[in-house]
Amino acid sequence: MSEEKIKEKDEETITYSNFGEYSVIEKLELKLPKTEITIERKSENQFSYYRKNSQSEITNKIIPRTGKDLKIELAPILPLNLPAKKTNDLMFLRLAKSVYIEKNSNIDVLVQFPIEIGVYIVSSDNSKDFFDCFTCEPMHSRFALYGTPEFGNLCMYSKVGIVDKTENEPYIYAFMKVSISNQLPQGITIGKLVFPVTAHNIYYKDDDNEAHIDDIKAEIQKGYSGDVIAIEHTSYSSKNKDQMKLAPKTTTEESKEKFVMERGFD
Repeated sequence: MSEEKIKEKDEETITYSNFGEYSVIEKLELKLPKTEITIERKSENQFSYYRKNSQSEITNKIIPRTGKDLKIELAPILPLNLPAKKTNDLMFLRLAKSVYIEKNSNIDVLVQFPIEIGVYIVSSDNSKDFFDCFTCEPMHSRFALYGTPEFGNLCMYSKVGIVDKTENEPYIYAFMKVSISNQLPQGITIGKLVFPVTAHNIYYKDDDNEAHIDDIKAEIQKGYSGDVIAIEHTSYSSKNKDQMKLAPKTTTEESKEKFVMERGFD
């Protein structure tokens, strides 16, 4: 058996750590795709934090702690932090396969949404402080321009697929439902979605790896200078039915809930 086949087989048998809260008394080891975390007590009042990321870069931190143990939360977060906060809240999703919507019709699709993973320190009053973040897929940490170089919008960028509930890649993507309404008298093909994300919440299944983000509603309509898509944030309505827990947020910036794609959507 070749080295590549052995490596693939070994990766398939790895059990990764789930999202949720963890108590660290002496030592905690977390394993995620391409990422390892070790939190260890060094003294009565101090813990060490070690992380090796997907690019083999090492992060070392010290966590002073006066209590008997340390509680952390591992949770999916919006992909806005890496490699740097440079975008104006916008996400650019390029669909791996375009979607055709017939005239005067409505469809719902389930789309992959890229995530980062955050580590939070949980205080005795149950408040949560953002401590660290990383990505299990560095290719998500990219930028794209929607529009012209002079007047376009800088966005976080990811190429994603349309999936069902059995096809997602945990720790790398969350699920997002996209409801599309074509109000035009002809069929339209959509190959990309651009929209603000800081208004969105992410939810995860406790002690599991499944994650969902709030949905979006996209209306294809006639604009002043051509066809446009008006995209609006909508709440993830099945969170209670699916027993999902709200993940902490990393940003307190003013949230925008609407965006109009006027510069093409194929």
